[in-house]
Formats: sequence, structure tokens, C-alpha cells
Amino acid sequence: MNHRRVQLRTLSLLLLSVLTVALGYGCAKQSSESGATTNTATSSSVGNLAQGRTVFTQNCAACHGATGREGGVGPSLRDEKLRKNYDATIVWIKHPQPPMPALYPSPLSEKAVDNVATYVQSL
Repeated sequence: MNHRRVQLRTLSLLLLSVLTVALGYGCAKQSSESGATTNTATSSSVGNLAQGRTVFTQNCAACHGATGREGGVGPSLRDEKLRKNYDATIVWIKHPQPPMPALYPSPLSEKAVDNVATYVQSL
């Protein structure tokens, strides 16, 4: 009977974890989509699209493709605005998960991050 109780508790914790992750994903997706539909940033600064394209070409194109839509070693960034809003894109650029290299604060400055995030949101 004790073994059955442990199994039931383990199953309950697993289901609770899955539910928590699913709810978190739904909230994040809704937040991302609302940022994409309004096409406005909640951040106080929005970067320069042309400068962002230049920064992207110099620092990101080797992995994400010439325009960012092709992919390669890194994924295509087409429609990234549907997955991440402007602020989330900045956070990702500043604190990427491997294998993406950390390029902030060097070689990318704060303004360069704003610019490239604006470019990525345009793809």
C-alpha cells in the first residue's frame, strides 16, 4: 500500500509540473503574440532597423543566414516576433542559451542589441 501511495504522489507531482509548464507556455505565447500584433515595444527604446541589419550581417548572419530567414547552424528567425516580443528578443540576445554565443556586452553594445532586436522583429 505504501508503494502505491508513492506512485500516486509521484504521478500527481508530474501532472502538476506538466500543467504548470503548459500554463506558463500559454501565458508566454499570449504575451508574445500581443506584443507582435501591436508591433510596439514595451521598452523605452526601439532600435534603428537599418543599423540592426548591418549589425546582424556582421555578427549573426554566419549562423542564421544572410537575412536571418535562411537558418543554418542557428535557426531561421523568420516570424521570431510570433515567438518573442521586442523585450524578450533583447533578453535572448543579451543572455542566449548555448549554442548561441554571448555577444553582449562585447562586441555588441546596448544600442547594437536594440538595433539587432528591431531587425529580428522585422523578419
